Amino acid sequence: MPVLHVSVEDLRPGMYIVDMGLSWIDHPYLYAKEGLIRSHAQIVEIIHQGFAEAYYDTEQSNIQPAEPITLKSLGISPAVPKIVPLGEELEQVENTYSDCVRHAKEFMLEARNGTVDLEPSRPLVQGIIDSVNRNIDALTSLAKIKHYDEYTFAHCVNVSIFSVAFGKYLGLDQKRLFLLGMAGLFHDLGKMQVPVEILNAPRRLTDEEFAVMKTHALLGQKTLASVKGIAPEILMGVGQHHEKHDGSGYPDCLVGSGISLFGRILSVADCYDALSSKRVYKDAMPPTKALSIMFEMRKGAWEPGLLERFIKMLGIYPVGTPVELTSGFKGVVAKSNPVMPMQPVAAVVRAPDGRGIVPPRTVDLAKHAGIKITHPLTAGEAEDIDILSILKSLGN
Repeated sequence: MPVLHVSVEDLRPGMYIVDMGLSWIDHPYLYAKEGLIRSHAQIVEIIHQGFAEAYYDTEQSNIQPAEPITLKSLGISPAVPKIVPLGEELEQVENTYSDCVRHAKEFMLEARNGTVDLEPSRPLVQGIIDSVNRNIDALTSLAKIKHYDEYTFAHCVNVSIFSVAFGKYLGLDQKRLFLLGMAGLFHDLGKMQVPVEILNAPRRLTDEEFAVMKTHALLGQKTLASVKGIAPEILMGVGQHHEKHDGSGYPDCLVGSGISLFGRILSVADCYDALSSKRVYKDAMPPTKALSIMFEMRKGAWEPGLLERFIKMLGIYPVGTPVELTSGFKGVVAKSNPVMPMQPVAAVVRAPDGRGIVPPRTVDLAKHAGIKITHPLTAGEAEDIDILSILKSLGN
């Protein structure tokens, strides 16, 4: 069949989309749901979902004239602009991250004893938003670089960070970003009412234990509902962060649009951080592997296009990911490439013979056709690479 490749901006009603069976990691923004494009509105929705390209069969198509669609006309920005250099922002925000983890621990332990005071959390969440506004990559990379023994508390901070960054990418205003950040910080509050032996079990939970664990979403929502004047968006996010698009989630088996925007965003952020973090029963998973697993889950877990937009925000290889190149050199992803996600900018820090490269040498893989990433490094393979210091040294 004669098949043509087009940008989604060039889609027209009457085009018949085909699935080429291409790897998601090479084509994460490919719209591949087979069938006829029937309307201009359908094209707009495809663009809003974050897809960038498609293939259509010319023989099965009956293309109708249509006005061109542009991202600018839809008010869509493909990336959040960076205002402050990454290294500079990391220097500024490292203490903010530590303060947030410390506060999350204090807040959640106090809530276990019946004390719920949201006021001390407000400046910390605002600090997260301010940093994301300055440079979206700083806190999102720091969340994967820093490691704390007490996973539950760091996880709450990380979910707040990824939720705010994703909300910013989706175009939420500052007021809703604040509420979203608060919801992320408190999303697992109910776990403080789950027995410690279940919460910290270094193994797979039994069915009975998992049933107890699943109560945490409603327990957290109920605890926060006692706070006078709390925004309903926060309560919905906390109560719905384990709901799934196909109705297979919990606690209420909500379906599709029955899940609030905050619930959907928190679900993606929660899943990504859980998969890519070190737990008592598993090592940290490389971000690319976590995103790959989530991509396989996407049809049931999230509305069409939501995960694709999250991947587009982070990049296939998120900033801070240690990688090995085909040249044998090792480095750290320093800047993502939304247009060519497999070809980010890397800071090269190790030669094939193990010799350190000081200062790191920046390589834009999009400009070097013969050099590619072979794989992200495991924690063990990257243990001698000081990722945070490398990123701090960069001026991008």
